[in-house]
Amino acid sequence: MKQGNSVKTVGFGIVTVVIAIAIGLIAVEWALRTMAGSTQSGESMDEGFILFDSRLGWKLNPGWQGTHRHHDFEVHYQVSELGFRGDAFEFSGASQRVFFLGDSFTFGLGVDEGETFPDYLNRSTASAHSDFFNVGVPGYAPDQQLILLEDLLSYRPDTLVWVIYLGNDLLDIRYPFPLQAGYGKPYYVLEGNRLRLENSPVPLKAKTPKYRAMSVSSAILENFDLYPAWQDFLADSQIGTRINSIIGFDEDALQSHMKERIKNDIALFLAMTDRARTMITGQGGEMAFVLMPGSGYFRENTVPGIYQKTAASSLLSELKERGYRVANLGPELASSINSGRLLFHRRA
Repeated sequence: MKQGNSVKTVGFGIVTVVIAIAIGLIAVEWALRTMAGSTQSGESMDEGFILFDSRLGWKLNPGWQGTHRHHDFEVHYQVSELGFRGDAFEFSGASQRVFFLGDSFTFGLGVDEGETFPDYLNRSTASAHSDFFNVGVPGYAPDQQLILLEDLLSYRPDTLVWVIYLGNDLLDIRYPFPLQAGYGKPYYVLEGNRLRLENSPVPLKAKTPKYRAMSVSSAILENFDLYPAWQDFLADSQIGTRINSIIGFDEDALQSHMKERIKNDIALFLAMTDRARTMITGQGGEMAFVLMPGSGYFRENTVPGIYQKTAASSLLSELKERGYRVANLGPELASSINSGRLLFHRRA
């Protein structure tokens, strides 16, 4: 009788421990999901920042001013009557006109007026001989930037600095909807050596379910099985995702897949740069490039980190081979991090 009670006591203890562990795991998972949800939802922008545009997909609202609130910052933006950040263009004498073309990193999403890198350049010694202008538009992919360049030619830039965001620029040129924006856009298809414009004029319609289901990670992986089935099961939870990050994946196989897939994206992008160079040099100007990493670049042994470094290496090689000046900011920013200087928002 005593032995039976002992077995029941042990059994009850085991069940209690299992239940306690399960409850603990559920509580941790709930906390992680809540934290992720609050981080993603804690953002707002004053109304009217952008307008639909059938040629470009969207554009900045000329003359708009407003506040952008985010879990990392609260900043003020001002859009000129020309539709670009800051004041209207003012050209000074014989100074060189340097235009920075890009997306939200160039626009300066997350920093106040006067704090974008064109602003800093205009306050530096470089401004003695050059005027720097910010023509970045949040969310724009290189295809939209190329179309926008046609409008910029009327200002006769001496140098066009094309800022390429390594996180998704080469991915977005594949699709009629950007991966991280809800609006449609035009895009190019490469046929031989010729570019054909698709989805133009851009229809005013919601992002379709196919593209809403896509993410930067799914576009990077594209039919590549990162994990075996049991790790895929873990990936459905916040706790499992963290376990997978510890276990890791076959980085060599992923990098090989990326190098092969990115060839098509690079070829399409280079065709766009050829068209842009013809437009710029036809006016006596020149082009240069900046390769801008996202924070994922600095996370070792991750899908974004491996992808961005692969994209940077391929782009750097191809652009330099064509004689362009290229600044690859990844190594420089990594050096600043190692010295204790963080030059970007941690969750950017």
